[in-house]
Amino acid sequence: MTHSHGLEAVIDRVADLLHLRIGLRPDKTLRGRLRRAVREEAARHGQDPTAYLDRLTVDAASLQGLMDQVTVQETGFFRHPEQFDVLVREVLPNVPRPVRIWSAGCANGQEAYTLAMLLEEQGIDGAVVATDLSTAALRRTAAARYRHREVNGLSPSRLERHFTRVEDGWEVSKTVRSRVSTLHHNLLDPLPPEVLPCQVVFCRNVLIYLAPEQVRLFLDRIAGGLAPTTTLVVGAAETLWQVSDRFRAIRVGDTFIYRQRPAHVGSSAQRPRPDQRRPAAPTATPHPRNPLRTRTSPAATPAPAAPARPARPVRRAERPPGAPEPEPTGPADQLETAGQHAIAAGDYSAAVVVFRKWTYLEPHNPVAQLHLGLALEAAGDDGPARRAFAAARRALVDAGPDHTPAGLDGYAATEILKLLDSRT
Repeated sequence: MTHSHGLEAVIDRVADLLHLRIGLRPDKTLRGRLRRAVREEAARHGQDPTAYLDRLTVDAASLQGLMDQVTVQETGFFRHPEQFDVLVREVLPNVPRPVRIWSAGCANGQEAYTLAMLLEEQGIDGAVVATDLSTAALRRTAAARYRHREVNGLSPSRLERHFTRVEDGWEVSKTVRSRVSTLHHNLLDPLPPEVLPCQVVFCRNVLIYLAPEQVRLFLDRIAGGLAPTTTLVVGAAETLWQVSDRFRAIRVGDTFIYRQRPAHVGSSAQRPRPDQRRPAAPTATPHPRNPLRTRTSPAATPAPAAPARPARPVRRAERPPGAPEPEPTGPADQLETAGQHAIAAGDYSAAVVVFRKWTYLEPHNPVAQLHLGLALEAAGDDGPARRAFAAARRALVDAGPDHTPAGLDGYAATEILKLLDSRT
């Protein structure tokens, strides 16, 4: 066996180990990062890759060091601000005090401190529990110091109010820091007691790196361990409807939040395998919509949903019971709306037909191809789904880094590419 083949065999086994321990999705987009991390960590320990692999299986500290390098810590203050706007306008007014928010997969702490700043600015009694798998990330979060380029998402007024200048950048104020506590946690493990009282969970751009079965288990833990009124916020490029039926998507303005479905709906542990899935009848319990932003059209006007408390209703985009399905013909925006209604009704075959028409009209639209891929995946047609995802990726790459296609406004193209790479 050549040296390169030997290294690739080690990488395969390390990938299996990380999949087992932290649920890391074994896809090709992370392989280069994993290869570099194994080489660097093996060299740091003065071992060849094979000996280092043996070390990982018995030395928890070495395994943690590798996980600190492999896990992605890309984040920022007020990243995807529309989600924080919805939190302030629609969610926090309905949450009993004191408010507790869980920042799951907090990375280097910018999300946790963004949440703490909002609590401080609104004068709300509350705190944030910041958890992450990476001990290096938690150390940075606890230090609360950020370089100049890391505070780009902050306005000058927020910098002045919540930060102090230090020699190499900025430090979060003691008042905001006092609202944030850090905790080491693997999302594959049971929920720690510290997060059980949380009424809001931010888990953004984390689930995209996990294998579907691990995402399902994590969502089951949230549904089973936290209050039924808990609000869940996930990343812009992440969807729940193809992995779990425990949550429903509620559209609020330009973004989505998730709430638990009633207990009688059943758990996602009972979901059929892809080869067993059949299109549900139109009267079946609606599945959440794909949380990628879509065009605004008259047919997609949200209807009110039952809020946690009646003071501030949250609006959701679902077809009223008994209303006829929109005619799946016409311009692209009507086709998109019709496909979303079919998804909401659980009729994946109908959604596939409609989204195929959309891609026929706009073959180079990455959003159309992505919707088609997700609908095919939900229907159990994995081969055609992968081809649609590949077409979406090509269209997104061809559009160029400076072009944001309609339907992806506010979402980083790199996040969508990660989603597509994980499915092709």
